[in-house]
Amino acid sequence: MRHRRRDWLIGLYPKAWRDRYGDEFAALLEDEAARSPVIFDVVSAAITIRMRQVFGKGEAMMATYPASFFVMARKPSAALPLLMSLGALATVIVSVAVFGTRPEPDEGAAAHIFQLLIGLQLPFLAVFAVRWLRRDLRAGLAVLAIDGAAIGAALLPVWYFGL
Repeated sequence: MRHRRRDWLIGLYPKAWRDRYGDEFAALLEDEAARSPVIFDVVSAAITIRMRQVFGKGEAMMATYPASFFVMARKPSAALPLLMSLGALATVIVSVAVFGTRPEPDEGAAAHIFQLLIGLQLPFLAVFAVRWLRRDLRAGLAVLAIDGAAIGAALLPVWYFGL
């Protein structure tokens, strides 16, 4: 890529970004051919970073990893188990409301759905623990504690009613 075009593309980014990544980005652009998709990607990323800077998320964008509880809680491997626990709890509540708490000779569909929702959370929680606990132990443990409490909330009515 020509130096003039490369410098223009790098100049689209904020100064803090250029100071931190400018040399590496220049070397990357030197290796790339001046194709339309590459230029489009660079320009769209620069616009995104500028917009985030305008709307107050620029510092979070500059951080390598903004570790906090709320950032970790939005990860799919943390949010899906929580949603699955809520689904299992809803399954138990609906089952008790419709069929009551009398023991049945055979497990119904609600019991199988509950077991699947609870059991399939474990791989997601394991992925979360392996991937995110090493980045921020405190926030990761808080997310796992909330997911554990949600599992406990789903298991509580099953234990209480002896389902």
